[in-house]
Amino acid sequence: MVRITRGLKIVLALFVLAAASFSHPMAASAQNYQFTIPTYEVEAYIEQDGSLTLYYIMEFLNDPSASPIDYIDLGLPYATYNLNDIDAKINDQPITQIGDSAYVNGAELALGNLAIAPGESGVVTVWVYNIRGVLFPYDQPDRTDYANFQFTPNSFSPDFEKSDNTHYRMTIILPPGVNGNDGVYYEPAGWPGDATPEAAFTTDNRVYYSWYTENADVHSSYTFGAAFPKSAVPAEAVITQEEYNNQGGSGAGIGSFWNTIQDTLPCCLGGLAIFGLMGYSAYVGQKNAKKRRMQYLPPKISIEGQGIKRGLTAVEAAVLQEEPLDKVLTMILFGLIKKQAISIIERDPLKIQAADPLPENLYDYEKAFVQAFLIDSQSERRKKIQSSLVDLVKTVSEKMKGFSIKETKAYYQDIVKKAWNAVETAKTPEIKSAQFDHTLEWTMLDQDFNEKTTRTFSGGPVIVPMWWPRYDPTFRPAMSAGGGLAGGGAVSAPAAGGSSNSRPSLNLPQIPGSDFAASVVNGASGLAAGVVGDLTGFTGGVTNRTNPIPVSTPRSGSGGFRGGGGGHSCACACACAGCACACAGGGR
Repeated sequence: MVRITRGLKIVLALFVLAAASFSHPMAASAQNYQFTIPTYEVEAYIEQDGSLTLYYIMEFLNDPSASPIDYIDLGLPYATYNLNDIDAKINDQPITQIGDSAYVNGAELALGNLAIAPGESGVVTVWVYNIRGVLFPYDQPDRTDYANFQFTPNSFSPDFEKSDNTHYRMTIILPPGVNGNDGVYYEPAGWPGDATPEAAFTTDNRVYYSWYTENADVHSSYTFGAAFPKSAVPAEAVITQEEYNNQGGSGAGIGSFWNTIQDTLPCCLGGLAIFGLMGYSAYVGQKNAKKRRMQYLPPKISIEGQGIKRGLTAVEAAVLQEEPLDKVLTMILFGLIKKQAISIIERDPLKIQAADPLPENLYDYEKAFVQAFLIDSQSERRKKIQSSLVDLVKTVSEKMKGFSIKETKAYYQDIVKKAWNAVETAKTPEIKSAQFDHTLEWTMLDQDFNEKTTRTFSGGPVIVPMWWPRYDPTFRPAMSAGGGLAGGGAVSAPAAGGSSNSRPSLNLPQIPGSDFAASVVNGASGLAAGVVGDLTGFTGGVTNRTNPIPVSTPRSGSGGFRGGGGGHSCACACACAGCACACAGGGR
């Protein structure tokens, strides 16, 4: 009887799923791949069930003289994984063709019509779930109760990848339940940055270690590691060398040993019946990992003080409520429009024109937003906006020191409720429009903003606010016979920030309420989308810099845990226990 190992089962399953597209186009050897990766972030989540979840953010900048980047090879650990457990996007567009790579042990991402053209950039995000067989016994005699994890992130061939000042972050997140005094780390091998990581807790109280430098590249191999008590994961998740070999290890990851069984598959097809019996867990880490990245407030802000913090702006209240960052950016955008600081000249992609000079009453986060849009590079603009939001989160955190989070949130929720009540109970279209104009940023904080806006304004005409022409680049009001704007009477609602004294007295027209509501709702949900791109990845770039608490160091008496001496070497060609090497050297 032929013994079917766990690795072989997965290969057979992949065969069934990929049979229809077994022959995929390969990159021609004549392709001239030349690119840099300005930003590179990797997160390795060791989940409660002992599996590994990987998250990559890779910003590619293609050389103007190079070929389009049409394929990306992602090296994966020498372990058990399934290509169906990979979710990849480029510029927030799904990458639907994911197959086995012929160049590395891992996956091939075929970009197709989403290829990155010469001189252009693209942000690729990848989630890989349910990687099994990456935890090993810690081999120091006095720490037999510890598990060992070491990892070499994906890298690219130096023939293709040419960066030397990549903003590189590697983070290892330990399983839930690991105490801050029990998690330990290895000093990274080959790492050009500080060997001591940022050591802290995520907002769901998981220990993490995060290394960061602006002097790395993505064609070199760096090895990172951590250890933690075995009790944090099921006993079967910590495997021996023999078990590692049986799952397709020993330098023969699932992707690479696919080629070794192609010729013998016909005699093994009876094993395909196993496919119907195979069950994989429902992505234990997916929900928690994504949730963690969306929680950008630092944990220390949750330490309760007393009393209400009054005087926050609507945008700062949105940060306190930890609203999605695309919503926060949209609120900033509308505030700038109302203050006559900017005009939208194109919506998709979003392009603005700044007033010269800018109004003097702008907040720091509003100034930073305008400055970001003076940057032509989309990737640099995105970084600038992320940095401005990091500063905004830190500002809110500082303002909240000593105040009650619960009471303050309730206070601003009551302001939102009263703002909508003033709009909905207005007696005339003029007053209703004026109230909505005056309290727009606050009403946007309501979870039912879209539904309430549609319900409130779809029943009749709406007198457009004074800032409407700056918001809608397609708006062309009709002129009256006397040379003025046709339509209803002048709108006298005060503009945010007191800018009403600088605006002309115009008689703006009425428009159908349904058109007004649809424009506001669609604008509120879509204007920032092109700037943010992948919301989880964008927010994660902020979270990584805003949510740590003070460093938690290993307990005394844990000598040797910081060094690599207690772990195994992690050469990609070897069959070392304790390695979860990506081994992507040579990939495109």
